[in-house]
Amino acid sequence: MGKTEFRYNKKTLRYERVGFSFWRAGIAMMAYLLFGFLFFAGLNFLQNFFIETPVEKSLAVENKSLKEYKTVLTSQLKDANGSIKGLKEEEKKLYEKLFEAPQEPESTTVVATASIASTTDSFDDAYESIDAQLSATKLNALNARYFFAGETKVKKSDVSLLANVPSLMPLKSIKEENLVSGFGIRINPFHKSNYHHDGVDIASPVNTEVLATGNGVIAVASQSDTKGGFGNYIEINHGNGLVSRYAHLEAVKVYAGQRVTKGQTIGTIGSSGGSAAPHLHYEILKNGKNINPMFYMVENVNAKDHDALMKKSKRLNQSLD
Repeated sequence: MGKTEFRYNKKTLRYERVGFSFWRAGIAMMAYLLFGFLFFAGLNFLQNFFIETPVEKSLAVENKSLKEYKTVLTSQLKDANGSIKGLKEEEKKLYEKLFEAPQEPESTTVVATASIASTTDSFDDAYESIDAQLSATKLNALNARYFFAGETKVKKSDVSLLANVPSLMPLKSIKEENLVSGFGIRINPFHKSNYHHDGVDIASPVNTEVLATGNGVIAVASQSDTKGGFGNYIEINHGNGLVSRYAHLEAVKVYAGQRVTKGQTIGTIGSSGGSAAPHLHYEILKNGKNINPMFYMVENVNAKDHDALMKKSKRLNQSLD
């Protein structure tokens, strides 16, 4: 049974029993509900912002680690993308040097974007793209390895042919500043118009020794006093359609028909014939056609210096002959 309530009545000066009121009951119920809502809302606020459960602590640490790892991984993916591009460039250069022809473009190539967005989907897509390209590059490397290991074996009978290839530098030491002009369209030093320069010009003091770049037989050993043309020059027949030419010499130290070996001194640098300054004009011909000598000048020079020489040889400038 509920507790009976009394209220003092000032008019009658008596305590009178309070009757049941739906209005007061409704207000009381609303007050209790409001108090309960505010109470639970406060508890929830405290729990979310001030009280951290062990599970939440563990998840927070894991989330922080993932964010840091994502930054590191993003940087690594960018570096990997750059490495892939560099490898493709090196592969292209190697192909052109070996086969003397431009590499055919790949029909299907996975291109990984260097910019990785912050969203998870974009990040995952970039990761999958780079991973696919790495796998393709690895497969190409394995195929190239098997090709060069299995298909390009050097037989004992081919050793002498390799020694004939004019792959040596024509001077004992060629620095970047010695290479004055390269193969291709250049400016003639006399009439100042463009023409095709069939070789490379290597500046060096008079009487610097000029070397045979490969084994062979002297095909031409010419000495001339004319102020035009190659002046004193030498041609060596290396076989297999390869001929090396050394022009504007000071002295010719070999004779036609003589057999020479790679690295042998055949003459000295001068400025004979149509030459603007002392230098060696060096050419390589294959089946009677001039080709870029830089593709063959690979011995007694490291890769870094050869790359620097190759880049300088491509500059459009004035030749010395």
